[in-house]
Amino acid sequence: MQIIQQRIQQDTDTLKKLQAAGDDEQLVRYVDHSFESDDENKLTQLQEQLTSIGFENFDLHSPKETSQFLLECTSIDCTEFHNIAKTSVLMALLAEHYQVTYSGWGCAVASESV
Repeated sequence: MQIIQQRIQQDTDTLKKLQAAGDDEQLVRYVDHSFESDDENKLTQLQEQLTSIGFENFDLHSPKETSQFLLECTSIDCTEFHNIAKTSVLMALLAEHYQVTYSGWGCAVASESV
C-alpha cells in the first residue's frame, strides 16, 4: 500500500530530525496529530472515532485565511519507530476512510536531564 510507505518515509524523516535535536525516543510525551478537510462533518465523525480509541485534546476549527477545517488532537506515545509508525499509519488509514487528509504528527523534543 502506497499510503503506508509514504507514512513510513515521513515518520523516518521526522524521527531523524528529533534524534538530531537530542530526542530520547523512549520517553513518553504528547504527540500532536492534525487532519484537514473542507467538510467539517467528516472531521466531526473522525473525532468521534478517535475519542473512542483514546485520543484527546481535540480542537476543530477553521483558520481565517482558508475555507478548510482543521482537526488537531493528541496521543500519548514515545517516538520509537515501531510505536509511532503504528499510530501514524492508523491515522493515515482513518483519514482515508473518512475522506480527509492526515497532515501528520509532531512533538517536542524530550530528553531526561541527568
